[in-house]
Amino acid sequence: MDDGFRYGRFLRGLALLGLTIFLGSLGFVVLEGYSPLNGLYMTMITISTVGFGEVQVLSTSGRILVMGLIVVGLGLVTYTFGAIATLFLEGQIRKIIGGRIMRRELESLKDHFVVCGYGRMGSIVCEELAAEGRPFVVVTLDEQQAEKLQEDGQMAIFGDATEDDILQLAGVSRARALVATAGGDVDNLYITLSAREMSRSVNPNLYILARASDDKASRKIKLAGADRVVSPYRIGGSRLVQALLRPQVYDYMDTVMSSSGLELLIEELLVREGSILVGKAIRETNLRSEYDVIIIGVNTCGGEQVFNPGPDHVIEEGDTLIILGRTPQLQRLERSFGI
Repeated sequence: MDDGFRYGRFLRGLALLGLTIFLGSLGFVVLEGYSPLNGLYMTMITISTVGFGEVQVLSTSGRILVMGLIVVGLGLVTYTFGAIATLFLEGQIRKIIGGRIMRRELESLKDHFVVCGYGRMGSIVCEELAAEGRPFVVVTLDEQQAEKLQEDGQMAIFGDATEDDILQLAGVSRARALVATAGGDVDNLYITLSAREMSRSVNPNLYILARASDDKASRKIKLAGADRVVSPYRIGGSRLVQALLRPQVYDYMDTVMSSSGLELLIEELLVREGSILVGKAIRETNLRSEYDVIIIGVNTCGGEQVFNPGPDHVIEEGDTLIILGRTPQLQRLERSFGI
């Protein structure tokens, strides 16, 4: 039974009950000559079956009216209050059951993303993660927002992401990454600090990305344990300048970096121990011929960044390959190499 049906049932019962009270009061006025107040009084005590005495002795018509009001009114009162009970009790039961189901799903979730804060930036992060089919959990201080996300089929937790128990519930110990997009720098600092301390021993590879408003806050959040800190204002300003000075380049890169348009994406591939790519030159790999992707950069295990590596560049264990390709090819590459 959905919410619309429950609300409709309640409103119908309320409307019919009000109509019955009005008609009953009018009947006492017309048939018995009662004043409007006395007619309302008689109608209310009849419907509620309180059993107070009559205002005056009733005629045969008045008694028939009373019997009709008892049958109709009592039925409508039962119907309306039953609808009210259903509205609240089913909602509470559904919330409890839904909460338990979500907890079980959270306990089984791993290699997911935890998004702390669902403001303008957090909502965009979630949209992009959903578009790429990545599992994620939202932590928000807005209870109504959390309930709305849950109704939409998303995993969302109402709570303070600076609290260890909330982060533990979100599965930080099993997560792939955490994104701190709370509204304030202090909150993002505490979220980063708590997440890093919690994951240090059980999930040391947890990647933490945090939002900061300026360079001063960025430095502090980085010291707290964030792997990367971004400033939306700085990024936005840089993109504005690129769009102003190099509009064609901007349009092309915007298409490449977007999840729409030409469906071009830039992905990263970590060369793990035992990979068939270890020790091979780029020309010896089958990435271009088999997957139709382009290696546009390499972050070597020694920390060097190589842009547009040549065909003789040898891939080492621990290198990260920066790859450009269309979505289907990258998805196939992901299935093959487990990106």
